[in-house]
Amino acid sequence: MGQGTASSAKKIIPFPVDRKLGADELNICEFPLCVAGRNFASDVKTLKFEDDIFDEGRGKHIHRSLTVSGSDAFGLPTPVDSDVLLVLMHLTNMQNTFTKAEVKFTRYELVNMLGWSHGGHSYKRLEESLNRWASVTLYYGQAWWDKAGRKWRSTTFHVIESVDLRGRATASEDVESSFVWNHVIFDSFKANHIKRLDLDTYFALKSPAARQAYRFLDKRFYRARVLRFDLRTFACEHVGLSRSYDNSQMKRKLGTALAELEEIGFLEPQDRADRFHKVRRGQWQITLIRAGQGAAIEVQDEEEENGGLLHELVKRGVHETIARQIVRDTPEEKIQQKIRVHDWLLEKKGSRRPKNPAGYLAASIRNDYPAPKDYVEKRATNRTATKTVRKRKAQAKRPAADKPHESAEVDAKKRAAFDKLWSSLSGSAQQDLEAKAMDELDSLTVSVCDRLRRKGGRMWDEMRQSVLCRHAEKSGLLRFE
Repeated sequence: MGQGTASSAKKIIPFPVDRKLGADELNICEFPLCVAGRNFASDVKTLKFEDDIFDEGRGKHIHRSLTVSGSDAFGLPTPVDSDVLLVLMHLTNMQNTFTKAEVKFTRYELVNMLGWSHGGHSYKRLEESLNRWASVTLYYGQAWWDKAGRKWRSTTFHVIESVDLRGRATASEDVESSFVWNHVIFDSFKANHIKRLDLDTYFALKSPAARQAYRFLDKRFYRARVLRFDLRTFACEHVGLSRSYDNSQMKRKLGTALAELEEIGFLEPQDRADRFHKVRRGQWQITLIRAGQGAAIEVQDEEEENGGLLHELVKRGVHETIARQIVRDTPEEKIQQKIRVHDWLLEKKGSRRPKNPAGYLAASIRNDYPAPKDYVEKRATNRTATKTVRKRKAQAKRPAADKPHESAEVDAKKRAAFDKLWSSLSGSAQQDLEAKAMDELDSLTVSVCDRLRRKGGRMWDEMRQSVLCRHAEKSGLLRFE
């Protein structure tokens, strides 16, 4: 590693760490990249995780797998490396909102974000982790969801393409280093196949099993409040517990991890008899219930109130995490005004058009950029025309709102066909179909679904069945005379 000179070193200004706005890639959190709480012998270089899901796009069950292959020099990822990877995602998001694959950093920043002590051991551990992520190979077999192509893919890649570490590893001085994301994972970032993750909550959890369970369940709970899994599939393939455990050991190990999630208010407390259900000899099922209160619910409430603004910002390229923060901290009228200026500037040519429109929009709101003088003048002269356009748009929408619904007879046949389809699917296939159906909805409809789901009752049941039925019909799974 290169060493910085005294002239190249700089005094560190701590990175502004808002760990509640962490980000997690949705493929990466589906399977663990390491085994929870187990030290491997030096000759073990491969891990494999797998499950079976129903792919309604193909109309059949598919087998998914992830093989993690470590290098001879650095070996397999550890739970600590998973922590580092999440911080790298968070740093990229905060620094450039996933618009650049190359990320500048100082080792001091990363150690600070991880909450480690600023000693030589921490810097050595960080260097090893970065090198490990640059050398580990991930083999996804029909397990990498391509959001743009809307299909499961088989793909092989390194998480990090390259690392350039520079400077002295001290707490007081450091120089800029950099790393570059592999294009496969970075393309997924750009496609917004990510979710928010509260890193303060994540790092408050003590065991690696609790941390991985939190990431996986935080993804799955977005679609449903109650989840059921085969015990061994959940514990071994999604949390990372050893397959050598028998069912009794598995339940004890999981119980410790899940107790942590109950303590932070993420899971509803359950008795063992309610959580673990014997299906048949040697096979158990686990039931997990999301707690009814907490930060995740508060964020959804914010989206219900400000979903339109959030949608408008995301539509213009602002990363959802940044957009949510802006909507939370900025008056509505100010956001609307900056959006209008942004859209006006995009119509311009030459140097006036922003080179990074999404970055400009976010910065203009946060820093309250003044509107161009000619925009203000044009805005004043076009108010009457704008009102006319809005009136015409409103009139154009009325016929659509007055269109009759499908006849009761057709609707009844469709519902009957859907009930027959739904009852023929396994529990995991039902979960997968519902996840895909919700994924197709716009942010406002998702917010409505979340609100109705929390309240429960007839309105939620009807809304849910309507969404599922429409998706099944659209995807070709539902057929009726």
